[in-house]
Amino acid sequence: MKKISKLNILSIIDIITFIVMLYLLLNINILPTKYLILIIVIISIINILSIIFINIKKKIFKIIGIILIIVAIIINIIGTYYLYYANNFLDKSFSYNEKTVTTYYIVTNKSNNYTKKDIKGDIYYYDNNSIDKALTKIKKEFDVNPKTYDDAPKMIGDIVNNEIDFILIDKNSYNILLTLDNTINSNNFKIIYELDITSTNETSEKTKDAFNIYIGGKDFAGLIDYNAIITVNTKTHEILMTSIPRDYYMEIAGTNGKKDSLSHMYAFGEDANELSLEKFFDINIDYNIKVTTESLVELVDTIGGITYCSDQAYTTTHALILNSYDDSGKEKLYVKKGCQHLNGIETLTVARERNAFIGRDRVRQKNCQKIILAIFDKLKSTDSFTNYKEILDSLSNLYTTTIPKDVVTSIAKDTIDGIEWKFTTQSVDGTDSNNVFIAILNDYDYAMIPDMNSVNQAKDKINEVLNNK
Repeated sequence: MKKISKLNILSIIDIITFIVMLYLLLNINILPTKYLILIIVIISIINILSIIFINIKKKIFKIIGIILIIVAIIINIIGTYYLYYANNFLDKSFSYNEKTVTTYYIVTNKSNNYTKKDIKGDIYYYDNNSIDKALTKIKKEFDVNPKTYDDAPKMIGDIVNNEIDFILIDKNSYNILLTLDNTINSNNFKIIYELDITSTNETSEKTKDAFNIYIGGKDFAGLIDYNAIITVNTKTHEILMTSIPRDYYMEIAGTNGKKDSLSHMYAFGEDANELSLEKFFDINIDYNIKVTTESLVELVDTIGGITYCSDQAYTTTHALILNSYDDSGKEKLYVKKGCQHLNGIETLTVARERNAFIGRDRVRQKNCQKIILAIFDKLKSTDSFTNYKEILDSLSNLYTTTIPKDVVTSIAKDTIDGIEWKFTTQSVDGTDSNNVFIAILNDYDYAMIPDMNSVNQAKDKINEVLNNK
């Protein structure tokens, strides 16, 4: 009776683990129907045979049944493990509601020794697309009279000169100004209050056959170093990557005609790059992916590095460092002509590099395209299976996105079904200029003036991919 009880317990465990795995398998909705049916049939046969065999009196059948049921339980547990993490990753990472947290500072001159309790009276701010909620919040907490500045550097300068006492500024604008203006010393300022504003951008949950995705790569200082538009047609199985130089000069969406380079636009709101590109190319951008430099390093290291192929040999002007622009006296990276293995920090260094090339940012855009493709290739390889959980954890922290889960699972399902995707790339070009009015600096500086011929060609190609049936 004891043996029978133990075998029955094994059978119950087998059935429970099978049901759990089956539920997760159906819920993830990532397998084509033919594979889903095949897997269910095979696992069901193993489970049924194991239960039948252990209930046959002959010893040999019981042994076979026990072996089968143990194998079935192991398969069910392993399947449940991987499916659970995959489901959890998809649910966590691909939601059509994007929550954006913007941090604001109240800053004063360090010499004044002001604290939070001293905040009152006039407080000055540089207007951008996302400051209204911050103003509403501080007016509820402090007895202040908000006043606007049209010139952010002058506002910072007036704090230094003690002409004003308090400014309200978002973290991105503050860091970008400190980075771009060498005359501004962070030691002159004191942050006496921080507040976070959370906003939710709702994207349509309804999936489309063709859509555009904005990709933005942000560094530690808030500068957007990489901008691209990915155009996907799930009917024709075409993917087009359009790269835009970081210094491309265009109107900032929502600012009544102000212009700046793409790299500075984060100072005008979390979604300023996406909205400005949408207007510039006269297209709809349906979803976005926003990536940070730190998480890129983490991901590449987690997947064991990538293979990068260069058309030329060069030594980077940027050092092998993270979260710093100070490259002096630090180790640089030598890149040989041809293919080589890169780890995380080496990949970031190549992605940042532009001064080593005659074409500057034009070459960097192409290198970033190569890096993205190399990461996808590595993720598709069987080597990544051994670090499955670690890779999913790393991917979860790599980006924020508004892409719905259904879009991702639909593309994955087609890929698993053996459908070949046609992947093409293009870049827009322009003319370098050192005499362009930069909105965030309220002064003239460098930017790239768009070549509208290349822009129009890129627009035509985007629309061609979108409208193919």
